Amino acid sequence: MSLYEGKTRINYYDLDYRGQLKLSALLKMVHIAAEHNINDLNLGYNVLHPLNMSFVVQRFGLAAHKMPTHGQEVTIRTWPAEISRGTFIRKGDMYATSGEKLMEWASLWVLFDIAARKVLKPSALPAQLPPFTEIDVSVQPEKVNLPENFGHEFSRHVHTARYADIDTNLHMNNSIYGDLIGNALYPLTGEPAPTITRLQLNFLRETQPGEQITITARQENGIYLIKGESPGKVAFLARVES
Repeated sequence: MSLYEGKTRINYYDLDYRGQLKLSALLKMVHIAAEHNINDLNLGYNVLHPLNMSFVVQRFGLAAHKMPTHGQEVTIRTWPAEISRGTFIRKGDMYATSGEKLMEWASLWVLFDIAARKVLKPSALPAQLPPFTEIDVSVQPEKVNLPENFGHEFSRHVHTARYADIDTNLHMNNSIYGDLIGNALYPLTGEPAPTITRLQLNFLRETQPGEQITITARQENGIYLIKGESPGKVAFLARVES
């Protein structure tokens, strides 16, 4: 079974001003677990990078049942679930030491040609994936839509992609989008601060060094829609339920 399982501790620098886990910290934990898993499957950085290949996430769906607390040790699991329409579905979950499920997620990944900046077919992988792990979760990586005239805009800011945002694939790392969403959701201007219970995040195009993204957040009846765009191009969309 191609399942990774590991333990980590929730540190103070993983938390925001409310003492809750930052979305960016969670995305890093999810990514690190996935990296461990693909290393175990002989498809990690040391294998793919010399071939100018990398796995890149396109959609991420999260169901957060209970936020972990400072100092808490948690178990994170992740596994490749299926290949569908040229994409790789990866799932995962997080448990407390008591066995209580804290979070679960499902993500959609593509194989990316770093040099040509294009998506590759799964057949380009230099090795075969083992049989998939058949563990299900309660969330899927869904498409986010932004209806016209949705709610009211309560947050807007501009972010420039700089050194700290860029990873070895020469674009903004997926965890940074968690901070962009956090900055939009929590502008610290008196707007009620939502606790994320469900999230859908779509990465629509890569953000490269020096690019500016305008991030806006709109709210209606406990639903928050966040959009990041540069002139004429939408970089990401997120839907948050509180």
